[in-house]
Amino acid sequence: MTMTSPSSRRTTAEPVRVELRNALFATALPNAVMTAIFTALGLKIASDLHDPIAWGALVSGVVCATLKLALIAAYQRRADLAVRRQDRWAQAFAAFSLGLAFSLGMLGARAFVHDAVLLQMLATGLLFGYCSGLVAHTSIRPWLATACLVLSAMPIAISAMLRADSPHQLLGASLICFMLAAFQSIRHLYQATRQHIITRQAMAALARVDPLTKLPNRLGLREAFTSQMREEYDIAIHCLDLDAFKPVNDRYGHPTGDALLTAVSDRVRSVLQPHDTAARVGGDEFVIIQSGVRSQSEADLFARTLVRRIMAPYEIDTHQIEIGVSLGFVTAGGDESDLDELVALADAALYQAKQSGGGIGRATLAAR
Repeated sequence: MTMTSPSSRRTTAEPVRVELRNALFATALPNAVMTAIFTALGLKIASDLHDPIAWGALVSGVVCATLKLALIAAYQRRADLAVRRQDRWAQAFAAFSLGLAFSLGMLGARAFVHDAVLLQMLATGLLFGYCSGLVAHTSIRPWLATACLVLSAMPIAISAMLRADSPHQLLGASLICFMLAAFQSIRHLYQATRQHIITRQAMAALARVDPLTKLPNRLGLREAFTSQMREEYDIAIHCLDLDAFKPVNDRYGHPTGDALLTAVSDRVRSVLQPHDTAARVGGDEFVIIQSGVRSQSEADLFARTLVRRIMAPYEIDTHQIEIGVSLGFVTAGGDESDLDELVALADAALYQAKQSGGGIGRATLAAR
């Protein structure tokens, strides 16, 4: 049975966690609407009650809601935040959300302390609107959604149940039942959203990876080229294919040929530096992006090492297999943005090398 290490699980979960956190900060519109409604209904309730506690709850709720809106706007402008800072911003989001929830609960509870049926109706409507938005948009943080539900609903429910008449007591009990049912909705929405993100990210990763060798494919290569460009150093693009690979398939069969390609991919990986990328772009064709190249000789040494490593004999299914390699490469500035041109030049150098019986070909990027 294959075991997954804790570090592997954390690596897998981190992109999901980041997307869930980003979704939390993509709620500017519903939070703005809730802030406006809370302010309007809160002003009506507090001004009619002439209750200092209600006014305090209103002011603290408006402050928390406004700060949360400002936090959302700032987060959306700062996409380059480090993970630690993103976590701190998420903690601030939670603090403002909890403050708003408690303020709403206290404001509604004060309406039930006084004999003001109309204001009680407004408070109940405000609570239901808040809780529906909370379940819909904050379930991606289940602990936060649950805590906000309790802080907003329980003060109102308790105040209603403390009234002497049965209709208020029934209303209070109903609010508690609705709150408990909402817990299940939060759990379900969180699990469904998380599974959707995991599935989508897995499908996106598969679209960028060659299923046989687990190297990036053409799409993965292009993304790596875009993300790994470094202006301070040159890059080198190496194109290679295997000489006489078809006879291996014909003689030993496709399973052996696939095993050979996998072994070749492993050897290619063994030559790469941390910021380099290798991709399988065809049957026996590979492209390598070498980053941080300081001189032409460094790219040439990399190419020679790669060819020598790949050409060493293979032991596959008791068969001793040797293959040749043709490789072409081109160097360019780290700010070069045309991957297709670089690959075409390296491929042309590869073709020249193959026409000469194999080996290494070098191409030169035309001056711009």
